Order: sequence, then structure tokens, then C-alpha cells
Amino acid sequence: MTHNEKLLNALNQFKNSAYEIRDLWEQADSITDSDLCDDYPFDNDFCEVVEKIGDWVMTQKRLLNQNKTNKLK
Repeated sequence: MTHNEKLLNALNQFKNSAYEIRDLWEQADSITDSDLCDDYPFDNDFCEVVEKIGDWVMTQKRLLNQNKTNKLK
């Protein structure tokens, strides 16, 4: 596995984990939901952060695949 393939794999895992956290957070009880807000590190709502992570990962995948294609030419 190349470095870029490892990077894409890690980015996909990051994206999938963010989506899973979002889903689990939405199902959390009120006490847990409140506790998760303590020291929250983002300016945006977590649902927005997750969507941006998804977009970012798709962009990185496209760019890394584009670079791979260009190297083969």
C-alpha cells in the first residue's frame, strides 16, 4: 500500500468516525449531550463540521487520484 493509499484510508476512517459520532451524539441523553459540549473545540455545529469533513475528504481523494493519474502519464 502506497503512502497516498494509506492517507486516503485514514481520511476515510476519520470521515466515517465523524459521521458515527454525529449519529451517536444525536441519540445521546440530555446529560451526555450537555457534557459533550464542555470544551467543544469547533466554532460550528458538529453536524456542519461533519459535512465539511466529508467534503474535505472527497476533495483530497479527488486530488490524490488526480496526482496519481498525472504521474502515470
